[in-house]
Amino acid sequence: MGKNDRAQTHTADLLFTIGLFCVFAAAAFILVMIGIGAYQNTVEQMQDTFSTRTAVSYVAEKLRQHDAAGSVSLGQVEDLPALVLSDQVGDNTYFTYIYADEETLYELTVGEDTPVTAGMGEQILQVRDFTITDAGDGFYQFSASDSGGRTVRYLAHLRSDG
Repeated sequence: MGKNDRAQTHTADLLFTIGLFCVFAAAAFILVMIGIGAYQNTVEQMQDTFSTRTAVSYVAEKLRQHDAAGSVSLGQVEDLPALVLSDQVGDNTYFTYIYADEETLYELTVGEDTPVTAGMGEQILQVRDFTITDAGDGFYQFSASDSGGRTVRYLAHLRSDG
């Protein structure tokens, strides 16, 4: 084997090694990019589901806190359906309205004779398709959807006489 043949063999070995390294690097890069996409998707779904479940749980807890005769009803804030919770403090009556406008859940607490508008409420959480319905016999159903279209429903029952 001549000197020229060894140089060609050495060059071929070097090119093969460099080529193999490039294929490995490209495969590793593609794998990392796929992992990043999957991670981002998982995080977005978890945040979305957390917000939806938290909104439904929040409303259910507020309902439980006001489980007394005549303290829970359905009403409206302008043209938006709302859960209306009443509190008696001394001689004064206060109403808490929980309602959804567009994709946000709001809460508003005002005195008995205070006129209310949708813009007065405090933003609670981002939520889609939030509904509150009176299912009868002391049952209230809450539901909300996340951005993936998954709906979370909660059925709560008042222990009081209504």
